[in-house]
Amino acid sequence: MRMSKNMNIYKIKKLNHYSLILSKCFYKAGFFTPGRWLGYFRQKRTLPFLEEFGKELLDKDYSYQGQPLELNELPVFFMWFQGGKELPPVIQRCLESIRKNIPKRKIIIITRQNIKEYTDLPDYILEKVDNGSITKTFFSDIARAALLYKNGGTWVDAAIYLTKQIPDSYCNKEYYCPAGIISEHKKDFRYLFNGTKGWNVSFQGTNQKGFPLYDFLFHFYCKYFSEYPTHIDYFMNDYMMSLFCKHNKRFWNILNNQSENNKREFDLALMMNKTLNLSNKKKLEELLDNTFIHKLTYRKNWKLIKNNKETIFSLLYNSKI
Repeated sequence: MRMSKNMNIYKIKKLNHYSLILSKCFYKAGFFTPGRWLGYFRQKRTLPFLEEFGKELLDKDYSYQGQPLELNELPVFFMWFQGGKELPPVIQRCLESIRKNIPKRKIIIITRQNIKEYTDLPDYILEKVDNGSITKTFFSDIARAALLYKNGGTWVDAAIYLTKQIPDSYCNKEYYCPAGIISEHKKDFRYLFNGTKGWNVSFQGTNQKGFPLYDFLFHFYCKYFSEYPTHIDYFMNDYMMSLFCKHNKRFWNILNNQSENNKREFDLALMMNKTLNLSNKKKLEELLDNTFIHKLTYRKNWKLIKNNKETIFSLLYNSKI
């Protein structure tokens, strides 16, 4: 029976993986409708399974009476799971920006060596990460839930670059994240899987321990990976958040009633290879005026110099933005 269940998971995961690749191809070619339909069928294939599997946890009566902690007691988690003394240059600049713009709080770099100090993750999940059944990319979703459930605080993706000090009021809430994203990525395939008002989980957190969303996600992942060897879909975390919204109207209201913020979180990454002419400088100034959380990547081959001119990436590389 276990072998049959696992084979079924691998089949669905493989089908979802190839449909995602095809969705990306349609989107890049400008054919949005076929891409959306592929996303729709992925959800129809995956959501009912996850909803049935997580029914007991989804129907639990969660308490929203948690005690808020003082902001200086709440850690900031930055995960570079593979460890090592040297970070890729973009990730190093991101870490420096976090230290600069969240100066009053303890920033904890999470690695394979220390994650057990800050979470109650079971060994069987970490073993699946070690043997490759769970990818390090997907594991960040699991680690985020485990860290914030046990400690409260803020999760910051390793590729997040901050350009202003984060106001205390932004993080002194029961839940927060960028919301209302409207960049070019609005036509990106990722928006097929995201619940409300364009929220993004790359920078998120809570001012209390045991917040219901992270309670649910942590225990769901523990249950799921005790029975299955691998995740069923790259967007599994988004699916689970959407299902939690469906079954938990209180959290739906918290998420959906957030003030729009950092609406152009992805746009700085799109500008990295642009040269520093007057037009691009103005666009950069406008972006930085209303967005302080920026999602980057270290996998792009951005240039410091293009056509004998400095690029916007050169400003970031030299910590000038």
